[in-house]
Order: sequence, then structure tokens, then C-alpha cells
Amino acid sequence: MTQTVAADRESEASQDNDTDASVASIAEEAYCYGLQQVIFYVTRFNYTQKEDSDVFVGINRLYYPNDGRPITADFTAVVTPNATTLYGQSFLDLQDDPIVIEMPEVTDRYFSLQLMNQYGIFPLYAGNQFNGTDARSYLILPDDYEGEIPDDFAATDVVQAGTKTLAMLVRYALRDPTDESEISYVNDMQAQTTITPLSEWLENDRSGVPRAEQSVVPGDYETIPRMTELTEQQVENQTAADFFTLLNLVLNDSSMSLIDDSRQEAAMLERLEQVGIGPGLEFDWSALETDVQEALTSGFESGFERVRATVVESNSDVVVDMNGWNVVQNTGDFRTDWLTRAAVADFGFAGPDSPASHVAGFKFTDANGEQLDGSNRYTITFDLEDLPPVTEFWEIPIYDAQGYFVENELDRYSINSYMLEEGLLHTDGNELVIYVQNEEPDDPEQATNWLPAPEGDMRFAARFYGPRWSVVDGSYDMPEVVPVEE
Repeated sequence: MTQTVAADRESEASQDNDTDASVASIAEEAYCYGLQQVIFYVTRFNYTQKEDSDVFVGINRLYYPNDGRPITADFTAVVTPNATTLYGQSFLDLQDDPIVIEMPEVTDRYFSLQLMNQYGIFPLYAGNQFNGTDARSYLILPDDYEGEIPDDFAATDVVQAGTKTLAMLVRYALRDPTDESEISYVNDMQAQTTITPLSEWLENDRSGVPRAEQSVVPGDYETIPRMTELTEQQVENQTAADFFTLLNLVLNDSSMSLIDDSRQEAAMLERLEQVGIGPGLEFDWSALETDVQEALTSGFESGFERVRATVVESNSDVVVDMNGWNVVQNTGDFRTDWLTRAAVADFGFAGPDSPASHVAGFKFTDANGEQLDGSNRYTITFDLEDLPPVTEFWEIPIYDAQGYFVENELDRYSINSYMLEEGLLHTDGNELVIYVQNEEPDDPEQATNWLPAPEGDMRFAARFYGPRWSVVDGSYDMPEVVPVEE
């Protein structure tokens, strides 16, 4: 009898262990599956609902970082922004009406309009490298739209969103961030960029309503008690309880249409149902048994480490090595490639889902394989006959270890190809040498090419806009980050 009881207890313990392992496995997979959507959800809250936020503008209204001036270290709404374009950002809500986006004619520089859904999929890439430089009006239709479509729009400019909420990004290149007339010129193009619900567009004589004339309409989306705390460095700050509660909100948000024809997504939703997460379900972390909370936390932590490792480690399936720079391999199909989707969301939220627009090369270590540290000095040396091959521009921005700009005396956060073209950098012997260090170099020529480094650990996220294929596949000989011998 005693042996039977002991055997039963051993069997129950084994079953419990199997259950915990299964829950942890679901949690790890769910982290990769849902990180992009959760970041989207919280970021949308920051822009549309958090009224004391620096980026609050409501729905369907553009936010211009730093009031339309170049981005500085004060901007922490997203990780690894670029410093070579002036951004416009918005979250569109198409639940009540389609949206009309108007863009001005731009003939002398890079510009782009991009729309991204909660899955990190881009239903629209527009701009000089995609469809020319003429002024254009785009009609954005929500999922299952059955209303009339005005004849004003070319078929190529009618976008089937496939959902009812989108992030919008507008970029205008800034060739010289120190030139006030240049900044004013770009600001004028920003002012001509409008977002208008279709009904208002029709009432306004088929014309967009300028941002300055728009009323602020806050978003109306479910929140969690810790929402306001998660808008800064949200990936680092969120707990397992936060993540899974938010993921359940995502899956029950009427503005976020599921990918209903994806077998892989359907299978994931079936697995999530086992832990009480999914459409039509209410998820309450505090009501879970302690062992379930622990298993979910274990899987959440494993997912976090797995996503971080995919970009940091050059031998992962998500990146290719470009002479020590890790180039993310955006597949153009985030419907099923959850790990790449999560990595892009973590290291560069709102980065493109394909290399058609631009790609990023991440760098965490120097040429000797040591962690980049602002207490050291480095050089990056370009051969002027072998600069990064792009159709638009390239940029080498520098960040702290979490991916944010750090204040410096020059307000300089990157070195880019425009600076070279405009004669703002020193070259010698057919070389461009970038000097990366915390303190300004004593040599005036070196100071001209100085990229101020933050104190402590740091990283790069080089940008290649309009990349040639040698950048995409990593065969370009990108210069290493070489420590200076003391």
C-alpha cells in the first residue's frame, strides 16, 4: 500500500513537472509571437492616450519629435531612432472611417511614408525610392470596408490595411542638422503632410486638414494599471504579468484584426488558450496558481534572452555577419517569422519588414570581440572608393547599451553620408576616419569627425537606406570598430 501511494505521488509530481514545462514552453513561444504586438499596443497608448506624455497627440494626428527639430537624447519613445531624418509619427484609427494621407511634392531629397500594422507588417511603402516625387494622396481602407471609394484616388494609392489600426512613419532627410534654413525647409514639407478621416476630407472640399487645425482626439483602448510605467524602456521594464496581460488585451482589441488565414497563428492561439489567453478570454494574472505564474515567468525570461541573443550573436538565423556588423535579415513575411519580428521590435521598433526600404547593421563589440565601452577610444575607417553601397544614404548612429541617444556637447548622435557630401567631414589620403570616444579629440581634424560616445557600454545600429544587395547579404566589407592603442 505504501509503495502504491509513493508511486502515485511520484507520478503526480512528474505530471506537474511536465505541465510546468509545457506552460513555460508556451510562454517562451508566446513572447516571440507577441512582443511586436505588445510594444505596438503600449506605444500607441503613449501617443494617443497618455495625456501627460511628451509624445501625446491623440489618434490620426502627427507627432513631430522635438517640435520638428533634429532628434536629441530627450527622445526615448522608441529605441534606436535615426538622426538623419526629421520624423513624423502617428497612430491611425480606422474603426469609424477610412483615412486620407496627403504628401507634398519632394524633388530634392529622400523622403518616405510607411504604414505598419500591429504585426510589424507594412501594407504601404511610399516615397522617392518607391513611387516618385510627385504630391500624392493615399486612401487607407480598414479591414472589411464596404463603403464608397471616391474616384479621386488612383488605384495604386488605395491601400487595403487589413486591420483597423496602423502606425504611420514619415521621414524627410535632413542634409545639415546645423542649418536653420534647412530645418525650416523640411518643417514646411511636414506642415503639408496631412492625416484626415475620409468624411472630413470630403467636407473640406476634398482636401486634407492641416495638423494645426485638427482637434486632439484621444484613443479609447483598454489599459492596465502599470501602463504609464511601461512607456519608457518598456521591454526592459515589463514583467511577465505585464506582458501576458497586455498580450490578452491585444488579442481582444477590436481594432487589431487577426491574421485569419494563418495556420501557424491559429495553432499559437490554441496553445495560448491553455493558459487562459486569447480572443474572448479574460486573463487575470493574480488568479493564477503560483506554479503557473512561475512557469509563465520562466518562459517569459527564456523568450527575452532568446530574442536578445538573436541580434547580439552573429551566428543566429536572424542576422548575417558583415565583417563584425550583424545585419538583420528581414524576410518580408512577418506573418510566420515571429523570432525575426520580435528581434526587430526589440532592437528597432517600426523597422521595415523587408530590405526594400533600409536595413540595419548592429554592432556590440569591437574588432577584438570586446564589448564596446565609452571609456575606450575607437576608429572606424572608410575607404572613399568603397563607401557603403546605397541608393539613398547611410548613417552610423551611436547609442547607449539600451539603444537610446546620450546627451553630448555637440548634440551629434551620428555620422552620415550627407555630412560627407556637404564637406562637413575631414578626409585624408582617400580615407574617412570616424573618431569614437567620450571626450573631444585634441586634434582639430579629428574633432571634425568626432562621434561622441556615451560613458559605459554602448552599441551602434548603422542604417543603409536603399541598400545594394551586398549590404543585405553581408558581403560588403564594412569597416570594423577598431580600439585605439593607448
